[in-house]
This record gives sequence, C-alpha cells and structure tokens, in this order.
Amino acid sequence: MPNIGFWCSLGLLMVSLSTHGQMGQNLMIDTKALSLGHAVTADPVGVNNVHFNPAGLTTLKGRHFSLSFLNTMLNSEADFELDSEYESGGLVDSREDPVAGRTGKARAAAYVPGLGISPIDAPILSLPSTGISIEHQTSGLVFASSIYAPMAAGFARDNNDPGRYQGKKVAMQRLTYLSPTIAYQITPELSIGIGFLMSHQALSLEQDVRAPHMLMGVMEELQTAFGCEPQGGGVDPLNPFVALCGGLVGPFRDIGNIKMDLSESASPSYNFGLLWTPYEWLSLGMVYQSGAKSTLVGDFEFTYDREFYDHWRKLRSSIFGALGTEIFQLPQGVSRESGQVNLDFSFPQHIQFGIAWRPLDWFQLNLDAGWTDYSEWGEWVIEFDRPLDFLNAARFLSPEEVDAENNRLVFPLHYKSVWSFGLGMTFDVNDRWQIRMGYEPRETSIPDNRRSILAPLGFSNLYALGVGYRWSPYTHLDFAIAMMESKERVSSNDSEALNSDCFTCVANNPYPNMDVETRFSLYTLGVSFRTEF
Repeated sequence: MPNIGFWCSLGLLMVSLSTHGQMGQNLMIDTKALSLGHAVTADPVGVNNVHFNPAGLTTLKGRHFSLSFLNTMLNSEADFELDSEYESGGLVDSREDPVAGRTGKARAAAYVPGLGISPIDAPILSLPSTGISIEHQTSGLVFASSIYAPMAAGFARDNNDPGRYQGKKVAMQRLTYLSPTIAYQITPELSIGIGFLMSHQALSLEQDVRAPHMLMGVMEELQTAFGCEPQGGGVDPLNPFVALCGGLVGPFRDIGNIKMDLSESASPSYNFGLLWTPYEWLSLGMVYQSGAKSTLVGDFEFTYDREFYDHWRKLRSSIFGALGTEIFQLPQGVSRESGQVNLDFSFPQHIQFGIAWRPLDWFQLNLDAGWTDYSEWGEWVIEFDRPLDFLNAARFLSPEEVDAENNRLVFPLHYKSVWSFGLGMTFDVNDRWQIRMGYEPRETSIPDNRRSILAPLGFSNLYALGVGYRWSPYTHLDFAIAMMESKERVSSNDSEALNSDCFTCVANNPYPNMDVETRFSLYTLGVSFRTEF
C-alpha cells in the first residue's frame, strides 16, 4: 500500500530535522570553540564571533582574516534484535523479518547545492569556514562577515543495509553565506554587537520503504493460499472476479524508494550579543540567535517496486479490484509518482549565557548555558502540488493526520525545548602556547516515544582537547580534536517513530517488535589560521 510507505517516509523526514538539528549544531564552525566545549560566549574566539557572540569582535584590532577546517569521521551502527518476549500469532510474524539479528552501519554524507546528497567514501569529511573583520580606526566600530555552517549533518547507508528503511541517504544543512556584523565598545567594560545573516537551508532524503502492517499480512496470506509466485506466476482461481497473483507483496517486502530534495536559498536571521568585562579576570557574555522561518520547496519522486505495482495493476483489472479501487481509493498500480512539495520550516531560536573566570594568571575556566526552542516543532505540515492517491488512502488509517482534500500531510512531533551546557578550561603554558580542554553534555529534544535511528537518539557527550599557538604577533594557529558519543537502547514498542506494533501505528514504524540498540560516534579534527592583513 503506497499510502503507508510514503507516509512513513515523510514522517522520517520530520524526525531527521530535529535529530540532526541537535547533533550538528555548532560542530563545524570554529576550532577554538570546539576545543572549549563551545563555552565561548564570554571568551572571544576571533572572526567566528559573528556566530558565537558578535560583541566579542571588539577584541579584534585592525584587520583580520580567518580560515578554519573542521574534519569529521562518522561511525553509526544500529543492532536489530527480535523482542525476546515476542509471541507470534498475528498476520505479521516478526520472526520472519529479515532485519532481525542484523547490524546496520552508516557513513558520512554531505549536501551539495544543486546536486543533493553526496556520500563520502573517504574516511574524513572536511568542511571549511572563513571570514574577515575590519576595525574602523575613527569610530571604533568593527565590521565583520563570515561563511560557515551553523548546522550540518548527513549520512548514507548501503543498498542492503537493514537501516535503510529509516534513511538510506539523509542530509540537513544550513549554510550562512552572508553575515554582515557590527560590533561597538560602548565603555571599556561593555561591548555590543549585532549581525544580519542570510543562509541557504536544505534538506534531502532518500530511503527504501516497506509497510509491516496487518493489511499487508492479509494480502500475503491470501497469495500463499492461492499459490502465487514471483513476477505474476501462479494461477488465480477467482479470476476475473479477484486477481491476486500479479506480483508478490507482504509486510516485509520492499514497496519502493523515495527521493526528496527541498531547499530555500535565502533564509534571513540575526544574532545579537553582549560582552561585559568588569575585571581583567572576569567576563560575562550573552548571545541571542534568532529563529528563521523558511518555506522549503523541492521535488519528490517515489519509484515503486515492480512486484508491488504489478500486483495492484492486475488486481485493478479484475471486477472486484476495479470496484474497490474507486470505493476504497486503492493503489492504481503505477510504477512512479513525482511532483513538487513544500514544507514550512522553523529554524529554532537559541539564547546562550557564558562566564569566563581567570582565578590564576595561567588558568581560565569557561562555563556556558544555552537554551534552544525546539518546542515550536509541535507538528509539521507537508503540502503537495496536486492530489495524490496515497493521501486519499492514508486518511482511512489515520484521518486526524491526513488532509487529503487539501493535499496536506500533518505529522505530530511534540518536541521539547532543551538546555545544554558547556565547560572549557585554558592553560597558558607560556606567551605562545595554550592548552585547552572542553566538555559538552548534549541533551536531546526528542521525547522517548519519538526516537528513531536517524541520528543520536538521546543524550550525547562531547569531549575535546586543543592547542593554541601564537606564530607571531599577527598570526595565530589553533588545533582541536573532539569526540562525541551517544548510546541508546529502544525496547520493542517504546517508540512510535521506530518499533511500535499496533493497527493504527502505521506511520513511521518500519521495525515493529524489534529491540533496537544504537551506537554513534563522531570524531572531529579542527585546524584554523587567523592573521592580520
């Protein structure tokens, strides 16, 4: 039934947004910030203060150029095991699920505007950021602009990977390509800064689809009883009244493959920051990063498996099938559907507070606390450019979430706003060398009943170590290495976005009765260069 599979795919698209949002936030911007666990709101990092706190730009005197490379290596695995207490007895027997006992693996992928998702076969993915700042000698104003990715995440799986039903290729990216920012030192202790940003927002998805639902189990049982064979083999004893042997279908057979690519090239937002340094040994900072409203527009394509569409095509040729197609809006038996789709997407607002305390001449402690407003993601509404059969069929299964008359799909998320914290320590070895350490525990915004395998499912830890070197009075080099880990176990039927087993839970549950255990690790190596010119 294409309605179930397609609806499932669109639901996963929504989950991808939030999980990737928390996973990729801030990770690919600045080397020094990474080494300090992103606790730099009160400790200026350089030109990239355009993002972390525009007020910190006032510490840059003269003209500066900055270039950073953040290189990442991704390792993501998911184990699928049948619930040890599972007892068969229904039409969908999870003991026959081919993913049981298997492990899925994912590798890094990047989004390239105009091309879509590009899997990275090399072990390391490198994303650069660059910017300049110029101090106006007379007014004391500092002007700056930077190109960076405040959010970037993506992965790809092999064609036969058991996790391909929750993302075969997924990428989400927000690239800020224009960020004119002004900073001004009001008093010797207080600075202010504001930046106006223009970003490219993109989301791309490809995945295989199946529908482990009771109705598909009924169809499979009937085909078995009738002796149906692959590619239309077998004899239909009830033909021409009912034709069931056009092609084999079932709860664990592939329905098809969906591809979707959405983007907006000009998504505006702004950053506002304050930096107060009442003493040489104490600084306080605050930054507000506004949310952004975008309408992502793009194309979708659903290619159906031949066994699947041949089955419905032949069923439609029978007397009962012809009547049922019109009355119950059954699938037409087409091999491909495509069109345009749009999504009103909100990039969540974020506020962060920080303190930098230097109790000793050679030691500094940074503490940050930030809040991201994911609670505004209560639901997503996807609109299609024309009537589609799967919407008409899906409304019979979950009428509250499907508005077929207006070509809309409503998907509930119920995400929560979260506080995150960061800790950073700086050790001054001498006037040229610094050693830095950072720790950032990252809370998840996803409720327990909405967890999936698209990204880190829950709480994750970021550990970082870095070195700063002053090459000359005008040139600085920074190095950092970081590791982020997340481990999670979702027991059978615990998540409505992964492994629920109920008649109406057809959206977004490709792994019913499976215990799913995930292991995610992200290793990042950063190198940055800043000089005066």
